[in-house]
Amino acid sequence: MIESLHGTRETVNFRSSSVVRFYHNDAYEDYPPHWHLQGEIIAPLINGYEVTVADRTLSMSPGDVLIIASSELHSIRAPRTGDRYILNYSTSLFEQMPELSFILTLIQPYCLLSAAAMPRVTSQLMDILQRIEVEHNSTTEVFRDAEICSLLIHFFVLVGRYAVNMERFQSLTPPKQQEYAERFVSVCDYINSHCTENLTLEQVSEQAGFSKYHFARLFREFTGTTVHNYIINRHILYAQSLLADETLPVAEVSMRSGFNSLSTFNRIFKKQMGCTPSEYRKLQNRGGPEGEDASAGG
Repeated sequence: MIESLHGTRETVNFRSSSVVRFYHNDAYEDYPPHWHLQGEIIAPLINGYEVTVADRTLSMSPGDVLIIASSELHSIRAPRTGDRYILNYSTSLFEQMPELSFILTLIQPYCLLSAAAMPRVTSQLMDILQRIEVEHNSTTEVFRDAEICSLLIHFFVLVGRYAVNMERFQSLTPPKQQEYAERFVSVCDYINSHCTENLTLEQVSEQAGFSKYHFARLFREFTGTTVHNYIINRHILYAQSLLADETLPVAEVSMRSGFNSLSTFNRIFKKQMGCTPSEYRKLQNRGGPEGEDASAGG
């Protein structure tokens, strides 16, 4: 079940942990198109699972691992019988470390790891999810969040190492892969640190040490998105954090987030998030229902 849905936006409530909401889901229940600020991990254990994200329908098999990026619209069709892990994770954990923030860029809008194609890495990821489940359901609260954070970081480090060796990097020698990965981690960290400014392609490419046209092509090849879209996403992410403060007028949020005009901010925010900044603020501050963990999630 989706606990709290406003239009297509789901409010995810972390209770047993401050960084994840974990479900061992066996419900025969479809989930309509929805999105949430938190990312999502889906891993079938018994029978398959069908997920539509970024206008693509993915048929998952047991052992597959799907990671859906923050704020991506997705829907789910469940089999009559089955068993799977569904985990929502807070992206705030990743903002503190440039390499982890870069991983979030690599998995946009989603990353599907097939157990048939890469049994070793998916087996490791499934093992980590199992350990997160045990910790999440533990009655021992001392250091529980710390342990879950460490497991989640390990999970995404494995995903990041896989992503850096995907087919789009195969044409480069290992030293070049390492060099380019380090450059793009540095560039993404630079963008994240200057997301309140009106950054240009020229500024960012200079930071990377490439010509702007070469950099634009490489950035899209390596991250799956354009420089412009990545910068916009960072502006929006920063605006989301500011909107939590109800004393800040939306116009000031727009200015602080690096947008040239309020109308541009409203238009881009609605396109990205499916609602206006004012509507988002109301939904965010309304919160969701209190209570115990449910047995299903989406």
